[in-house]
Amino acid sequence: MKIDIKKIASILMIVAITAISGNLLQAQQRDQKGPPPIPNSSQIKTMVMKLSGTLVLNDVQSKQIFDLYTAHFKEVSAKIEASRPARNEMEAIKSKFEKEVKSVLTTEQQKGFEAFLKQQEPKQEGRPHSRK
Repeated sequence: MKIDIKKIASILMIVAITAISGNLLQAQQRDQKGPPPIPNSSQIKTMVMKLSGTLVLNDVQSKQIFDLYTAHFKEVSAKIEASRPARNEMEAIKSKFEKEVKSVLTTEQQKGFEAFLKQQEPKQEGRPHSRK
């Protein structure tokens, strides 16, 4: 059995190039990830309409929740512009916002809101999600 060193070297080179390319692509994708863009008023209205359809909100609740979403995203935007906030700061802002929204909802709607939030969570590789 004759071993062809050139073929083995070529195969190893292809494997190495493939591995390096894959690592570079993953690093590039990580760099491009970041916080999602802050929604504008029209996008917030669409979000609230979707939520309203899911939870069957009345007009007063829809207006209150629209105002809460608007205030929440203004707060997030200001925080991001002022500095690069820590993850725990952003989680605290999110938690406060969710509590404010729940305060507008009935008990049954709150359950639906929890389910809605779970559906909206982005799927992150390797990280389990838990909602309290």
